[in-house]
Amino acid sequence: MMERNMDESRKQREEFEKWWDEEGWDKKLSNVQGVMFNRIKTGMFTAWIASREAIKIELLDINQYLAELENKTLSLDFRRLAENVRAGDITTIRAAGIKVKE
Repeated sequence: MMERNMDESRKQREEFEKWWDEEGWDKKLSNVQGVMFNRIKTGMFTAWIASREAIKIELLDINQYLAELENKTLSLDFRRLAENVRAGDITTIRAAGIKVKE
């Protein structure tokens, strides 16, 4: 399998060298440069589109982000309240609106 791949690549290289050695190499060089430039342009355009899409995603998900932030804040508040209840902090428990029997 590997030998076949090497034979194919050798054959491709030989075909390329034969093509390159023909007359008009300056035109071929400009074509090769054009192809490379187009690939670079395509890569830059793709990166630009990806950055724009990333920004759109962030802006579309802002409500979800705020909801998660609120949930985390509430969870933190409930956690602190639970810690104060366990510690027996009556003032905090009453401030949270929980009735305390004495």
